[in-house]
Amino acid sequence: MLEALQRLAPAVLRHLIAYGELLCEEAGDALRQSRRRALGLAVTVTAGVMALSLACVWAIAASWDGPNRLAVVGMLCFSFVIVALAGAAYARGAVQPGRPVPFERLRAEWQADMRELAQLDPSLGILTRAHASAPQSLNGD
Repeated sequence: MLEALQRLAPAVLRHLIAYGELLCEEAGDALRQSRRRALGLAVTVTAGVMALSLACVWAIAASWDGPNRLAVVGMLCFSFVIVALAGAAYARGAVQPGRPVPFERLRAEWQADMRELAQLDPSLGILTRAHASAPQSLNGD
């Protein structure tokens, strides 16, 4: 067992730095995606609240005397509805079908390294444990 560890140690050490870099990159991607969703949600909620408030003001203005009050408040309300829709579209754009799931590349690299370690020393049985502990995707792959 000690001889196997001596043979496998260089391969493991060689990949530690690469795992750190990949983890930082994956975390950055996940943070950017989360930030985009949060910003889009904040814009949507804020504009939606403003649109609802202005709709109430519009109803009040409709009962007052004046030639342009209703049109002005209506245009402001319409503008905030457009901003709310734009915010929702921006937040939805953060989730794209072709974009990888966060940390998917890290999982793929880990599985590739487990296969490489199993090829270096098949007596360790790493390959069977790596496949058993690997999470299955939702598609059944």
